[in-house]
Amino acid sequence: MKKNHFFTYSKMCVLALTGASALFLASCAKDGYDDESFDSGVNNTQVSSIAVDDITITPSADGKTQTISWPVVMGAGGYRVSLIDVSNPEEPIIGDSLVDGCSVTAKREEDVNYKLTILTLGNKSKNNTDSSEPVLKDFSTFTPTYKTIPAGSNLNEWFAANPLPADKVGENLNFDLVGGAEYTVSGLLDFGANSVTLRSNSKSDWASITFTDVASEFSTSAGFVLKYLDIDCSASKAAFLSLSRTPAITPVVVNAWGADYNFYRVKDNISILNCDITGVNSYFLWDNQVSVWYADNVLVDNCLVHLTTPKDSKAISGGYFWTNKGAGFFRNLTVNNSTFYNTGEGDVKYFVQYGGFGNDQVKDPDTQFGWTDNTITYTNCTFYNVCSSGQWGNYNGTAGKKTSYWNMKNCIFYNCSTSGVARRFLAGKQNQATAVFENNTYMKADGTFDNPSNYDNSGTDIKEDPQFADPANGDFTISGATQVARGTGDPRWLP
Repeated sequence: MKKNHFFTYSKMCVLALTGASALFLASCAKDGYDDESFDSGVNNTQVSSIAVDDITITPSADGKTQTISWPVVMGAGGYRVSLIDVSNPEEPIIGDSLVDGCSVTAKREEDVNYKLTILTLGNKSKNNTDSSEPVLKDFSTFTPTYKTIPAGSNLNEWFAANPLPADKVGENLNFDLVGGAEYTVSGLLDFGANSVTLRSNSKSDWASITFTDVASEFSTSAGFVLKYLDIDCSASKAAFLSLSRTPAITPVVVNAWGADYNFYRVKDNISILNCDITGVNSYFLWDNQVSVWYADNVLVDNCLVHLTTPKDSKAISGGYFWTNKGAGFFRNLTVNNSTFYNTGEGDVKYFVQYGGFGNDQVKDPDTQFGWTDNTITYTNCTFYNVCSSGQWGNYNGTAGKKTSYWNMKNCIFYNCSTSGVARRFLAGKQNQATAVFENNTYMKADGTFDNPSNYDNSGTDIKEDPQFADPANGDFTISGATQVARGTGDPRWLP
C-alpha cells in the first residue's frame, strides 16, 4: 500500500516544496547568503559542490524524522534538494525543492533505501553560478545485513551449510532474502539461541517462502523477526512458529506452588511485520508444550493471515496463540493493523490461551524477570470466522489481575466467539478497571450484534454491518458508514 509522506513543522523557516505540494523544514542559520549584513566575499565564480562526506543524517529520538544537514558553501544562493525512497521514486519525499538554509527535516521510516541529491545554487546577486553537478548520497535505515541468502534456496539446507554462529548469541542477525525471489522450508527450521531476522531486501518487492513438507515450521529459542515476506504454509500441518521443543537457552529455576520449574525467557522481540501468510493449518505461535516458555514481547503488525484450519488440526482444542500446556505466557502480546480470517472447516477454541503461571511467579528479582504487569492489545484489526464457536481468550494466571491490561480499539469482529468477544477477551471477568475498549464491531453470523455490557462499557461499540466487499475471496474492504467514518478495522481495507 502506498504511504503518505509528510514533514513536520517547527519555528524554523518553512518553505513550500516545488513540484511536491508538501512541506519540509529548512534551517535559518546564518549561512553566508541569508543575512544581508554578511558578505562571503565570493563573487563572479562557479560555486563548489558539497562533499558527500560532509552531509550528515541524524534521526530524531523517536526515529520518526531525520535531519539532513551540510556545511555552508560560500557564495551559494541556496540549494536544490531532492530525497526519494528508492523503492518508490514516483512519490518523492522532497521533490527537487529550493532550500534557503543548510538543513532539512523529513519523515523517516525503518527499512528504506534513500537517495539524496543536493545541487549548490549560485548567488545571482554576486554573479555566482551553480555548481557543475549535484552531490548524490545513498543511505539506508535498514539494520546492517549479516548475510544474504541466494535466491531459490531451501532455507533448511542453506542454514545447515551455514550454521548460526555460537559466538553471535545475543546479537541480532539480519538475513536478507532477495526481493521477488522464491525460497522453501522443507521441515522444522529451528534457529536455536540466535536472534534472527528474515527479511526481503526490498519493501516493495517481497520474497516468497513456501513450506513444502507436513513438518515445515519456524522455531526459535530467542528473538525472531519476519519482515516483508509472502509465506505459504498450506503444505504443512505443523505450527507456523513455535518455541523450541528442545530449548537452546539456559532456564531460570523458579520455585512456585512448592515445586521448581524451568522458566525459558525470550528477551528479544518475536515480531511478524508486513507479511502475507496463507494456509495456516495449525497453531500460529505455540510453546511446544514445553514448561515454561515466556516471551517479553510478541508483535504482529500489518499482516494478512489466512487460516485454513482443518477439522483434524491439533490446534482445535487449543489456541492460535497457545502456551497453555507449557503453563507460560507472553508478557506483551500486540496485534496491530492486521487481518486474521479462517476459511477452514475446523474451529479452534481460542485465539489466545495462556498457561497457569502469571506475574506473581516472575516478579521476584531473584528470577531475573522483574515483570510486574502484562498486556494484550488489539488495534485496528479485522477478524473473520475466527474461533466462531470458541471463547477467544483464556489466561490462567493473568485474567482479572490488577497487573494485567487489556486494550481493544478500532477492531471489527465477524462471527468470532458466539459467547461474546468482549466477554471472552476478558476471560469472563466483568468490569475490569484495567481494560480499555473503543470503536469495536462485534457482529454475529446472523447479522445481529453482541451486547458487550459489563465487559466493553465504553458505549462506542458499533452495531452496524461493515459490509465487507468479498469476504469469501479474502476482500474485507468496508463500506459501513460508521466504520468508515471512524477508520476501524485493518487499515488496508479502508475505502
